[in-house]
Amino acid sequence: MHRLFHNATVHAMNPATGWTPQGQWQSHEMAHPDAVLTSGDRILAVGDYRELKDQAPLGTERTDLGGGFVMPGMGDGHIHSAMYSRSLIEPDMRHCTDLDSALAVLRPFVERAMADESITWIFGGQWNINAWTTSELPDRRVLDTVAPDIPVALSSLDLHTLWLNSKALQELGLDRTVKDPDGGEFERYEDGELTGVLREAAAIPIRDGLMQSDVSGDIDSYLPLGQRELLERGITSIHDIDGVDCLHAYRKLRERGELDIRVHKILRQEQIHEFIRRGIRTGAGDEWISMGPLKLFADGALGSHTCHMSEPWPGTQDHGMSVMEPEELDHWIHLAAAAGIASAVHAIGDQAATEALDAIATTRSISRAFGLRHRIEHAQYIKRRDVPRLRELGVTASMQPMHCTSDMPMNDFLEGRDLVAYGWNSLREAGAELVFGSDAPVEDPNPFHGIHAAITRTRDGLPEGGWQPHETITRPEAVDYYTHAVAHASYEENLKGCLAPGMLADFICVDRDVFAEDAQAVRDTVVRTTVVGAQIRYQRED
Repeated sequence: MHRLFHNATVHAMNPATGWTPQGQWQSHEMAHPDAVLTSGDRILAVGDYRELKDQAPLGTERTDLGGGFVMPGMGDGHIHSAMYSRSLIEPDMRHCTDLDSALAVLRPFVERAMADESITWIFGGQWNINAWTTSELPDRRVLDTVAPDIPVALSSLDLHTLWLNSKALQELGLDRTVKDPDGGEFERYEDGELTGVLREAAAIPIRDGLMQSDVSGDIDSYLPLGQRELLERGITSIHDIDGVDCLHAYRKLRERGELDIRVHKILRQEQIHEFIRRGIRTGAGDEWISMGPLKLFADGALGSHTCHMSEPWPGTQDHGMSVMEPEELDHWIHLAAAAGIASAVHAIGDQAATEALDAIATTRSISRAFGLRHRIEHAQYIKRRDVPRLRELGVTASMQPMHCTSDMPMNDFLEGRDLVAYGWNSLREAGAELVFGSDAPVEDPNPFHGIHAAITRTRDGLPEGGWQPHETITRPEAVDYYTHAVAHASYEENLKGCLAPGMLADFICVDRDVFAEDAQAVRDTVVRTTVVGAQIRYQRED
């Protein structure tokens, strides 16, 4: 089947025609293509409509794009797509400013559960205590006032803390006798009883276990909801961080012919021995579902002060939390690399980033032999002396621009520290590979919000001129980190990321030229059409 998409300004972003993400864009000095000819799921040609319609075989379908602007399909290099999909139907407390408003969000969900016996647990949350204007703290007792009879497990916005009620603790068999795991904490009252707040290594395994259990609901029913939302935002490829249940659900969608986005599945630590036993390597799979790196945690999160810093938090002796000690991190990275599996290490604090780079450095020879592209997820704070090491070791910084603009109020501790913070431009100048994503549901997965954050480093127009404006990047660079860079990080740069003959026909049509509009207009970009494999997967209804 041949299709001719036309009546659009096409930003092909094809290096072969002179485009580079540093802004040296030969195509800006020439007439833009206005049509894309496809065959099957591939691009045959990008060019002038009058020429392509004469070249197109008899019976070619024509699609008028209504004068919009075509770009390669957007990617999301770090997304919890199952959790994001669930968040669309769960209590969402991210905009709450105190404990009372959080409980008010929860109440209707409890009432619904009490009337529906099929609902056995309540999940959700995205509560952000750093945005609360009161000193009240979450604990099980306040949850019990709203939900005494059904288990409730609410994740913090950064997904590193769980807030449980008494019923949930009871169902999980957790009481004062439970010991804190390495790299985690069960918060306690003064008498030793659990408060219901779990942090890091105490929270994440329980969170993941619940999400992959029968009590979490039917992932096959809610994953398509998230897929629809991602397509509406122009996302055609994702690097998914969630569990093996999410992988199975995507495979089921594909079997039913309902998978409309391409999935690079990052592997979880609890399943890695099984993947190694089966001989699965990073990059294995096909154009719809491929296997990614092993996800490891070096530290915690900024909001809870559990990210591992080289200097303590102001006024304390607390350096944050090392979720995985260097020796253990080294063990897992070696184990995976020897099996041809790259690693993606969650490291927000600068000390965690140092330890991740140290561990990756010891696998340099075997990593090169397998062509592995290791990653540091988030890489929010990096010692200045560590910046060149990312290029030297071939490590990709997987970053989320919206984290910078959301976290600005919490970054007052940086004064006097020689750190690169959300350092997109510093890393770029050092020659490091970057890839951008959202970390949804922590942030909205809209890539145009992320592009705006990357080029302005502002939120709601503030601060004027941007926070640490020397770290802003150009629009072509920001778009590249959501397109070609996402493809490169999944070993698919020869399949997608630009619009050129032989590439997959994954592209979007938007309502404005993001390379010509002012910054605010870029953030407000509306996706009209999303095409994956030459098929229209989303069409905006005007």
